[in-house]
Order: sequence, then structure tokens, then C-alpha cells
Amino acid sequence: MKTIFEGIKVLDLTNNIAGPYSTAMLADYGAEVIKVEKPNGGDDSRAWAPLVDGVSAYYLWHNRGKKSIVLDFKSDADLEIIRKLVKQMDVVVESFRPGIMDKYRLGYQDLAKINPKIILCSISAFGQTGPYRNLPGYDLIAQAMSGVMDVTGEADGPPQKLGPSIADYSGGFNAFGAISAALFYRERTGLGQHIDVSLLECIIAANDYCEPAFMGRPVTRNGNHHSMLAPYGVFNGKDGSIVIGVLNPKLWDTFTTIIGKPELATDPRFVTASDRIDHLPEVIEIIEEWLCTLDQIDDGEKLLKENGIPCAKVLRPIDLKTDPHLLERGTVTELQLPDSNKKLTTRGVHIKFSKTPGKLGIPPKLGEHQQEIFERFNIAKK
Repeated sequence: MKTIFEGIKVLDLTNNIAGPYSTAMLADYGAEVIKVEKPNGGDDSRAWAPLVDGVSAYYLWHNRGKKSIVLDFKSDADLEIIRKLVKQMDVVVESFRPGIMDKYRLGYQDLAKINPKIILCSISAFGQTGPYRNLPGYDLIAQAMSGVMDVTGEADGPPQKLGPSIADYSGGFNAFGAISAALFYRERTGLGQHIDVSLLECIIAANDYCEPAFMGRPVTRNGNHHSMLAPYGVFNGKDGSIVIGVLNPKLWDTFTTIIGKPELATDPRFVTASDRIDHLPEVIEIIEEWLCTLDQIDDGEKLLKENGIPCAKVLRPIDLKTDPHLLERGTVTELQLPDSNKKLTTRGVHIKFSKTPGKLGIPPKLGEHQQEIFERFNIAKK
């Protein structure tokens, strides 16, 4: 096998980000992903700015390496084509609101009758069961309902959303892992199954403030600093910002020497991380006073790194484009555009396998592979 998912066929009925991202990762590692798009525009994300040759950069990234066909769920004939394809698929991924697949007789019980080994992965805002199942939801809604937004922002300010679509990507990552696990289970047992992925639950799984809150400990916003660890946050200098994490006694001893205040290592206000949390405003002031004695934040980063202190200058997204580490590892790479000499500078595969490395495939034009797929799977043309 040259790729992990060599020979695996995936029918992609998803839209926007979470679902398409999960299937794009499957395509990166060798699966054949057939994306079913609706007539008159296809995936909604095709129209999202910024556009490259008239196609959204978001669409290109989330649908790399796939094959596109156009089918209409309002057409009984097209629904029958989907059922014929399911018979020859290994995985179906969908991101409709719960109940929609059943409405079209494409629910798990229906698909399992067509193909008993089929794996169906359903990605939704709140899951296939529960009182919220029928509510509409997006990344922003999941952020709000997960508690993540409440613990993000300044202590005296309102809740803040995270910049990236963290719930969507968490959903995509978890769906990719779940599908991989289900394929492994099927390899051992011959059995398919239904996977239920909720954006809300995926982002809650990443909220490490839950347990302290459940134990009754007050959990509040703390700006750019951690509520239970210090120093562990963003500190500002003359010309930029740097994150610093000093979480054990050895590092604290070293750090206090670097900033010219070795007496702080034994100062009862600052000896432990808990002590430093109790005196966080003083810790921030001491560190930022030191940073402001330096001409450049780069000087502070260099000095701290040379002495083994975990830190990093806060980078802008544009800085990633020329970062030598990311370039060497292929984390920043180029994506070939369909029917074009142009390439999009983009993110590369982020999971590195030694024997079966992933790669980005060319994104499809809308309906580009209709004839190929119909011929290969013996489907009569409409």
C-alpha cells in the first residue's frame, strides 16, 4: 500500500467546513472521495471570499483531491443514483440537519440494507439525539454553548469568540479519526456502523476548564493569561508581543535570573504557580517592565530560548508564509488549482506518516467528474 486509505471509496454529502475538511483529510491519505454537490452553485463555500480564479480559497482547501458530481436531492432519479453509489462505497459522510437523511430514505438503516458494511458518519451542530438536535447551528453557536467563549476575553470585558472556526475544525478532525477507527473495526469484524459527530461536543472535549468548574471552582475570563498557571500568557514589549510559559520551579529560577530579579525565586508571593496566580497583576507588570528594557521583542525571544524558557513571539498569519520550520515540514505549501497554471499558497497535511505520507490533490471543478463516475459505477446518464 502506497497510501493508508488506498482502495477506500467515500461518498461526500457534506457542505461548508467541518464535513468537507474530514473528507479532504481522507483524500490526502489516498481515499477516493466523490463529492456530491447541489445544482446551481454546488457547495455553499464555493462563493466565499477570497476568490482565486473565481473559486473560493476556502472551497479549494476543504475540497482538495476530491471528485465532484452534481445531483439534486429534490429529484427521485438523483436519489436513486446516490443509493446505487452507496452500494459500492465504503464510507458515506453527511452534514445535514438530523432527520434529513431519513426523510430521503438515506438514513443509516436504509443505507445498511443497501450495503451492510457501509460506515455512515453524520456531522451536525448538536448530534443526532437530544433536545437540541433540530436546532440550526454553526461554529459560532457551538463556541457560545461550549463554555469556550465565556472563558475567552478580558476579565472586565465581554466573552470573545476564537478567531479560527475551532468547532468546525474540531468536528472535522474528530470525524476523520472516527472514520479511521470505524474502518479498522470493520477490517476486524466485517461490520459497518453509524458515527454521530457533534460540533458542540467536539469543542467541549477541548475545554479544559470544565472539570474545575464542575468541582465548584470559579472559572472566569483572564484575558491573555491562564486562570490557574502563571506566568503562562501573552506579554507586551516595545514592538510586539511574546508568549511565555514558566510552570516549574527550575524554569522559574532560571527565568528570574534572566530578567535580573533572582530574588523573586524565593519571594513567598511568587514561589509556586499558585502563588503567582494570586499575584498575577504583579507578575505581568514585572515581566513587561523587563521586556520594555529591550529594543526589540526578538531580543527577548532569543535570550529566553537560549536559556530553555518556553516562549514564542506572537506571529501574524502572513508571517507563517515564510516561516522556515513550516516550509521545511511542508506545513505551508502550494496547492495546484484546477485547469490553471496558478497555485495557491496554503496549509499542507499536518499529520506526518513515515511510510504513507499524505499529499494535497487538485480541487475539482463543479461536476467535473460526472461522466467518469457514472461510467465507472455503471450508472445510466440522466
